[in-house]
Amino acid sequence: MIFWKLYDGIEQALALIALIGTVAAVLTAGIGRSIGAPVTSAPQFAQLFLIWTCMLGADLAMKRGEAIRVSALPDLLPPGGRRLLSLVSLVLIMPFLGFLAYLGWDLAIGNWQRELGGSGLSYGLVTLALPVGAVLLALTLMRRVLSLGLNAAFEPVLPDLGALGTDRTPGHAPGLAAGHSSEDLL
Repeated sequence: MIFWKLYDGIEQALALIALIGTVAAVLTAGIGRSIGAPVTSAPQFAQLFLIWTCMLGADLAMKRGEAIRVSALPDLLPPGGRRLLSLVSLVLIMPFLGFLAYLGWDLAIGNWQRELGGSGLSYGLVTLALPVGAVLLALTLMRRVLSLGLNAAFEPVLPDLGALGTDRTPGHAPGLAAGHSSEDLL
C-alpha cells in the first residue's frame, strides 16, 4: 500500500535526521569546549535528538522484527504453542504501550512550560517522544499481526522500506517467515 510505504519512509528519514542531529550536537559541544568557546545549549539539543532517535529507532527495529527477543523457548514450541506465546506477549505489551502513551502524554503536557536548559525549547518536546514512540510501536505490532499472523509477529522480517541496499524484488526478505512475502507487511 502506498500510504504505508510513504509512512515508513518518512519515519526512517526522521530517525536518520534525529541521529544526525545527535551527532552534530555532540560534535559541536566537543569542538566548542576544545577551542574554549563552549556551546551551552548543545547538550540539551543532543538530549532532544537522542530520545527521538531511540524511540523512532525502536519502532524501525520492531518493523523488522529485530527487537531484543529470547528465542530459546519459542524455538522449542510447536506452532500452536508459539502462537499462544505470541498472543500472551501481545496481551502484555499492548496495554503497557497504552500506559506509556497515556502517562507520557501527561508528562509531555506537564513539562511543556519547562525550558530545556539554555536552548529556549520546551522540555515537552523531549518527553513527547515517549507517547509518540509508544503509539508507533503499538501501530507496528498491529500491522505485523495483521499482515504476518501471530506465529510470525515477532520474527525477523525485512520489509521493503525503500532503503538503499535492500533487495526490492518481490518476496525477497532475509529471515522471512515461511509462507509470507515482504509485500505482506505493506
